[in-house]
Amino acid sequence: MSALVLSVVLAATPITLDQVRQESRNNLQALLAELDRVRASEQTRYSRSALFPQLSLNSQANRTITSTYSGIGTVVVQDANGNPILKDGQLQYQNKITDFPGYAYNNFVLAATINQLLFDLGKFKTLEQSGHLEDAARGAAAEQILVSEFEAVRRFYSLWTAQKQLLVLEATVTRSKEFAERAEALYEAGRGNKGDALAAAVNLGSDQINAEKQRAVVSQARIDLASWLGRSEKEELDAVDPPLTETPPPPTVNLDQGLELARTNRPLLVQYGAQVRAAKAFETAQAAGWAPRLNFQIQYIRQGPEAKTVFTDFSKQNAFFGGFSLNWDLFSGFATDSQTKQARAQLAQAQLNLAQNEHDVEGQVKVALDSLVSQLKALELAKQNRVTAAQNLDYAQERFKAGASSTLDVRDAQLKLAQAYQTLIQTRSDTEVARAALDKAMGTLGNGATP
Repeated sequence: MSALVLSVVLAATPITLDQVRQESRNNLQALLAELDRVRASEQTRYSRSALFPQLSLNSQANRTITSTYSGIGTVVVQDANGNPILKDGQLQYQNKITDFPGYAYNNFVLAATINQLLFDLGKFKTLEQSGHLEDAARGAAAEQILVSEFEAVRRFYSLWTAQKQLLVLEATVTRSKEFAERAEALYEAGRGNKGDALAAAVNLGSDQINAEKQRAVVSQARIDLASWLGRSEKEELDAVDPPLTETPPPPTVNLDQGLELARTNRPLLVQYGAQVRAAKAFETAQAAGWAPRLNFQIQYIRQGPEAKTVFTDFSKQNAFFGGFSLNWDLFSGFATDSQTKQARAQLAQAQLNLAQNEHDVEGQVKVALDSLVSQLKALELAKQNRVTAAQNLDYAQERFKAGASSTLDVRDAQLKLAQAYQTLIQTRSDTEVARAALDKAMGTLGNGATP
């Protein structure tokens, strides 16, 4: 049996709280949020590209072929002998339907064009909007890291609690086994009754069942933590005892300080604030349909019937063109007005979302702070209760040895001690989770790690 326990311990993978927090920042949800931030960053670059000079190169080669065709042409008037007729010494001409011979010719073009946007309010504001959306995506990624780290901390303490409670139940089994053996020995010595010995054996069986059930709880907690960290769920994680002090420190901030930290550090508020600024820029971009747009263009072009001359001899066929282009849509069928009003509604929605999330964050800070204070008080009570339960068990066992009480009294004391230990472990774990929840609400969990 000891060899089996040793093999299980050696097969487990120890993991510390610091490891859990670090790995959680790269779990699936955090990585997906980071990809959204990368896409937003590239969208900003795309919006900025419209403001840079646009250079294009164009080359053409074509051949035009026409067949013989009829048309009205001007010819010299002739007499019957085919001689031109002069009048006042000038040749006489007349219009006549004439057949023209077909022809073919080549045309080669090489051109380079530079377009530079000088003023377009819509594009300027679109770039500003993209920048704010990038800030919002960065805030969303940081918020997801915060959420991922807190969830990892919670799952770590769930595993740690399950492991510690399993140790309590195993210790209870050990005590029950010793008590069952003692009850059986007393019965055989004639100092006890058969009922007490049987009751002690039943209690031992119940404690063994509880321990086996708790092992299933530990297994589920391991799977939950491994899944969140992106590890194989077959891995037997073992939560290493975190560096917990005997007496946890009180909260380092009061409510006002916590709210101020949240307004400054919480990525969620950065995200929604950036969305409001993006919505304002978008409103202006939509209203830019009423504004003029100014462009400047320079074109260098070479054109001729011979490819050699156009593409190799740069001393000929050179032409330069340059000019400004002003476009102003004076009436667009109320399209600009409609788009502007839609953008204004989107801005109002973004402002409402920001206000609501500010209220939510304030509530989260207050709840987390109150919870931590309550857990600290409960922890002190749990410690006192554990000491009292241990004294109660010692007293019950002494009375049983003296024949002054039954196995029921000892069993009741054993259960109370096990419950006191389990409550103490759970409360200690809840205290640390509450502290992490307060750090999350204020945006300071993980020292404000951002992507």
